[in-house]
Amino acid sequence: MRLTSIRLQNVRRFTDPVEINGIAPGLNLLSAPNEQGKSTIFDALHALFFKDAKSWDRDVRALAPHAGGDPEIEVTLSHRDVDYRVAKHFTKSAGKGSVRVWQGGTLLHQADAAEAWLRDLITPPKDDGPAAMLWVRQGLTDFSDAKETLGARRDLMSSLSGEIGAVTGGQQMESLRREIRVELDRLVTKQGRARANGPLAEAETRLAELTERRDTLAAQVRELRDQLDQRQTLRREEAELQDPDEQRARQQRLDEAEAALTTAERHREKCEQATRGLDLARVRLDQAIGRIETLTARLADHARAKDAVQTTSTAQEHAATTAQTATQELQLAEDAARAAQDRVTAAGKAVADALQAENARLSAGRRRELTAQLAEYDKLQAAMAADRRLAAQGPDAQCLTRLEQQAQAVALARHARAASAATLSVRYHAGADPVLTLDGTVLSDGAEVALTDTATLDVPGLAALTVQPARTGDSDALPRAESALAEALHAAGFDTLDAARDAHLTCSEAASRLKEAEATQRAFAPDGREALVAKLDALPAAPADAEGTEADRSGLEAEQAEAQQALTQAQATVTKARHTQASAQEAAQLARARAEAALTELERTAQVLGDNATARATLAELEADRPKLTEDVHSAQAELEGLLASAPDLDQARAAAQRARSVQATAQARLQDIARDLAVLDSRIETHASHAVEEELAEVQDLLAVQEKAHAAVTFEVATLQRLDQALEAAQDGAQAQYLGPLMGELAPLLRRLWPEAELQVDADSVLPSQLARGATEESLTQLSGGTQEQLALLVRLAFARLLAQSGQGIPVILDDALVYTDDARIEALFDALTLQASDLQILVFSCRQKSFRNLGGTALAIRPVDGG
Repeated sequence: MRLTSIRLQNVRRFTDPVEINGIAPGLNLLSAPNEQGKSTIFDALHALFFKDAKSWDRDVRALAPHAGGDPEIEVTLSHRDVDYRVAKHFTKSAGKGSVRVWQGGTLLHQADAAEAWLRDLITPPKDDGPAAMLWVRQGLTDFSDAKETLGARRDLMSSLSGEIGAVTGGQQMESLRREIRVELDRLVTKQGRARANGPLAEAETRLAELTERRDTLAAQVRELRDQLDQRQTLRREEAELQDPDEQRARQQRLDEAEAALTTAERHREKCEQATRGLDLARVRLDQAIGRIETLTARLADHARAKDAVQTTSTAQEHAATTAQTATQELQLAEDAARAAQDRVTAAGKAVADALQAENARLSAGRRRELTAQLAEYDKLQAAMAADRRLAAQGPDAQCLTRLEQQAQAVALARHARAASAATLSVRYHAGADPVLTLDGTVLSDGAEVALTDTATLDVPGLAALTVQPARTGDSDALPRAESALAEALHAAGFDTLDAARDAHLTCSEAASRLKEAEATQRAFAPDGREALVAKLDALPAAPADAEGTEADRSGLEAEQAEAQQALTQAQATVTKARHTQASAQEAAQLARARAEAALTELERTAQVLGDNATARATLAELEADRPKLTEDVHSAQAELEGLLASAPDLDQARAAAQRARSVQATAQARLQDIARDLAVLDSRIETHASHAVEEELAEVQDLLAVQEKAHAAVTFEVATLQRLDQALEAAQDGAQAQYLGPLMGELAPLLRRLWPEAELQVDADSVLPSQLARGATEESLTQLSGGTQEQLALLVRLAFARLLAQSGQGIPVILDDALVYTDDARIEALFDALTLQASDLQILVFSCRQKSFRNLGGTALAIRPVDGG
């Protein structure tokens, strides 16, 4: 089926009738600005083919113009080489709409028959018709309507593949898979677990109950057998413990161990008694030895004290005599020293008088010298004050250096100006007088003048010429340098550089003289004028009789030296006598102290010793008893060593007795425990035997075997159904992969026009692209840009359209602004794809992008008013 014309009236903005004629079989383009009715035409075609004429739903109401009126839509089309005209009139009056189909000039169908004819011509989208795939609304270029068009895509694939029925059984296969799933749902959940209250769940529950009961009974049987074994073991152990021979042996071992322990303990007591005897003998011997040593020491101390008293008394008498002699000698030496001191004093006074007279005479010459130095100091001070004033008036070296630098800058600027200045040369004609003047100065023949500034050249009787030399370089350099020099001279307080230089020279010379005068002044008056005056004032006045005293002072000094030597010798004698007297007195005091100490020690030793005769008698008795006490110690030690050598092992005897007692007590306690345990076991065994657990275990094991077979049968049924369903699903998947082949065959050449190396993967269930592989990169459809998704969607729709045309279900492809996000480079490739597919399809492209779609080609359509409408 293909459209040939479209006519609208009272459809939104088209209140007056309009039409689109000349729609060609291939590619058609309706390019117009926004708000020109392109989407209105798309919606009108959708209503004509898929809305019942009696309908007045939201979509139909949206077609009515604001001014009012009933929408009328009419198309002419060709189907299987027969031309038809279809007209549909919607009205808001319930059930009043109409639809008519003409073949040529003959009314072919109307009302319900016409609606049925349209449904046969194009299956509506709600019935999985293909228009939803091929009629793309504005802004819906991707497969956002994937759920609505899923049935159409699958029906198309099924109709294209004759193998689908043969491979999967068609409806029989679907029916079989539904029955399998129903049966599986009865047995297990979708997760594979047993369905509650189902046969598998009941089998598993009964199997678990029997298994649990079997395990419980088996545990009880094992427990009964363990109890029987325990009772037999306990009875055997009881008989062994109650055997008379065993009992007598245990008692005999206990008696022997007790007797051995008693013997060992008694021997231990003998050893301890012998040890105490040995300790006592040693104490007696030690006491005797100690008393002997003490008495011997006391007798010796008393004898030494008597000798010391006699020796120190003699030494004390000798020291006292020596001290008395030293005191007498000290008195004689001190008398001689006093006489020598008087002689020295008299001689010193005579020398001092002579020295005073000599000093007075010498001070007169010193006074004259100091007076001359003061006069010289004052003269230098006046000269220094004058030089100091001169040194402060002139510029310093740093200031003069700055001035010299400024003058040098002026000279350099002048030199630069002169080097670049024009030169005026004068050559008079022979016999001519030198009459030319330059700024009033007559120019002689052969004169050459450098013109560095504006000058006036006067030619008498002819003219006065103003010469303005050309300025090259920095013409203001010289004025700036001269100005800077003038400012520096003014700041320094001078008119010219020579004046500054002279002032600096005067200043320097004054500073030099000042330094020289200061050095001279420091040489003879380092401490200043006040120090000279102080020295002058300190000089004594010269006595009137100062003459003739020099020879007398010399004799007096010799006499003074002789007296001083005698005094020194007398003082040395006194010092020696005083030292001797002090040593003698110290020796006397020490001798007296020693004598007193010796007497005190004698008294102490006599008091400690007591009666001398008695002490000596006691010492003799102790010495006589000492051998016997020594023999007693040796006897006691020999006795102890003999007892220790024959002593039994007490610790071993105690351990043996303790072990024998423990064995006896353990045997009695064990017999009591066995009696109690046997009573408990007898009670438990009797209880288990009364319940017949072994017989019940055998019955439960038989029931469990039967239930295991039943459970295995249900489990096998579930596994068989699951395996069968998986096999059928795999067969269907293989068939689906085969029926996607035609789609990929149509899509591949279209895809290569945009991406030569790309491969598109299509999902078998949704029959939609899922991944795009370009080189080593694979991207899911959702990861691609909006433009790439838009382009893939358009290519897939074109491939579906070709497949529909090949299956005899061909309808026009209508695209309303389908390429919104595509760039200029790829849109050209898509234009080629549209042109290629249009060789077998009718394609209507609506676009507001007039400039971009100018290169699409195809038949250009236009919306035009109906003549006479």
